[in-house]
Formats: sequence, C-alpha cells, structure tokens
Amino acid sequence: MRLKVLAAVLALTCAPVSIVASLGVSTARAESPAPYLLIRALQEVQNQIAAGKSAAREEQPRLIAQIGRQFIEAPAEVWREPRNARAAALLTLSGGSPRVLRQIARGGAFAASELSLARGALAFAEGRAAQAREMLLPIDARHADPSLGGQLALVQAALVLAEDREKSIELLGIARLLAPGTLVEETALRRQISLVGETADAERFAILARQYARRFKQSLYAEEFRTTFANSLVKIGANPNVDHANSLEPVLATFDRDERCRLAIIIARTTLLQGAMQSAVSFSELVMRPPVDPGCDVVRARLYRAAAKAGDPNADADLMALEKLDPSRLSRADSVLHQAALKMARMVRTWPEAQAPEVAPDPSRDKSAALLADAERLMVATNELLVRKRR
Repeated sequence: MRLKVLAAVLALTCAPVSIVASLGVSTARAESPAPYLLIRALQEVQNQIAAGKSAAREEQPRLIAQIGRQFIEAPAEVWREPRNARAAALLTLSGGSPRVLRQIARGGAFAASELSLARGALAFAEGRAAQAREMLLPIDARHADPSLGGQLALVQAALVLAEDREKSIELLGIARLLAPGTLVEETALRRQISLVGETADAERFAILARQYARRFKQSLYAEEFRTTFANSLVKIGANPNVDHANSLEPVLATFDRDERCRLAIIIARTTLLQGAMQSAVSFSELVMRPPVDPGCDVVRARLYRAAAKAGDPNADADLMALEKLDPSRLSRADSVLHQAALKMARMVRTWPEAQAPEVAPDPSRDKSAALLADAERLMVATNELLVRKRR
C-alpha cells in the first residue's frame, strides 16, 4: 500500500500544471519527493511487469524519463545524502539515461561513500566494462542497501559472465535472494535458467524451471522464458537419433496444463528445425494426446508431427494431414514450413521421369576428330599451293 501511495505522489509531482490544478491542488511549486522515494515508485512499477501487468511495461520508460528530469532539477545538496546518491546510480542501472548520472556527478556533491557505485554504474551504462568491473565488483551486494543489493548483483553477474559462468550463476542466485518477488528476481531466474541450460546440468535446470513456472508464470517476459526453456532442453538432451521426450516429459508435467502445452509445441518446433525428428514427433504427440486441451494450438502440433514425417514415403496419413491443414491458421514462418514439408512429402512419393543416359565422352574419338581436321587444313593448303604454281 505504501508503494502505491509513492507512485501516486510521483504521478502528481510529474503531472502537468493543468492536471494538478484540476485536482484542487495549489499550482505553486511544491517540494519534489526525495530521489530515493522516486526510485521506490519506479521499482513498484517494474515489479508489476513481473506480475503480468501490461500497462506497467508501457509506463516504465515514461516514468524513467520523468524521474531523470526530476533528478537533473534537484538541488546539488540533495546528492550528499547517501540514499539519494544510491538512487541516482540505481536509476542508471535500471535503464535510465547515463546522461542524468553524468550531469549530477558534474556538480561534485555526491556522497563520498557512493562515488565508486556512481562511477561504476556510469561505466556500465556507457559500455566501459573494464572500468565497471573495477568499480562494482569489489562491492558486496549482500551488504548493500536492500533497495540496491539485488540490482547490483544482477549487474555484477553480467560483468563476470564472459570470464566465469559459474560465478555469474552464483551472483544471479544472490540477486534472487536479495530481491524476492521483484522484477530483479524474475530477471535473475530467467538468466540462471539460460546459463544452467548451457552446462547440461539437467537436475539443476529442472529445479530452476519449476521455480520460475511457479513464481512468475504471469510475467510479461514469460514467453522469453518458455523459448529459453525449450532451447535449453534441446541443448541438454537433443540428439537426432535419440527420442528424449520420455526423460523430459516429467519436467513438463510440473507445469500447469496450458503452460505444458505451449512448451511442448515450442520444443517440437525447435527439435524439428534442428533435425531431431523423433523428438519433434514425440513432443507433438504430447500435445495431441487425449484428452486434448481445447485451449492448446493443436494445429501447430499436427503440422510439426507431419513435417517431421514428411521424408517417410510410407507416412501417407501425415501427407494427408499436411494437405488438409488450413494455411490461414498458421503464422508466416509456419506457412513456409508447411509448404516445404508438403513439397518434400510429395517428392518422396513421386517416381522421377526417365531420362536418356548420358554417354561419357570417348577420348579416342576426340583425338581422331582432331587429326581429321588437321588433315583437311593440310589438303586445302596443298591445293592452294598447286594452283599458284600452275599460274
């Protein structure tokens, strides 16, 4: 409730004068909320993104821009307060323009205890990774201010990823612990799932995936998670000659019915495009297995199963399924896939037209032809010589 009040205060502070006046509030300039309060309001909006509120995602960039303007207009003495200085760094680490932090820093009023954080945040936002590592990695996120720790650990994980993937995974775990239930935790968990998927640690991967499905299934970034999950499952167990659906089905079973359907379809398509035809068939059949979920896109499952069997000349039922599919119910990418599979299925069932065999060139014949040509040239030359002598 308190954060909702903060958001309301922010909206009132940033609103045009006409709107403020219409609310019966004096248009005389009131003191702006402290920067650390504005950041709390921003974090509340970001957390609504993790909760699946689409309006929050549309509001976030506008809010960041408004807070940036408030920060630039704030008196220099405001930034001597450590929590306000941290707020300026947090704005930058949360997607704010680095120009705001740079302009504040020029005033020279930053709290000394927050200088490394501010310089590191600016370096990170401007892509100066080496300087960002030098400034930010020595800071222990676990001992940082609660509003900062999770976001800081998230940034630190990105900074060490290229050199130490396990350290990055560890820092993402710290970010989750420091910011439970927030967009920071949602982002950290998504990134952990992606990185662990690259290590082929199936057990840890399954644990993290179940946690995400349980805690953030409504997130506006859940579709990105589903794609990452599917691709990671393929990396962990995909083999063109092995059907790994049986080993992965228990992981899918931990998801809700609708989530399980969407994931199975994504995995079916991914394995199909990577040539793991047995898995593509199996995951498609998971979707089509009775009782069929009426909310699931069974049309896509039928397409992927039939496309995986397109090269089998005995799979007439799958050719029929391809021919009966309504292209208008498919996306553009799936329509292309449908046409390619249909062409393949028809081609393997059609005998090629008979063609006359090509006769290999005879080297001796070529040599004889060359000799005859030389002889003809000599005969012509001899005849011309005899004619000239007669004259």
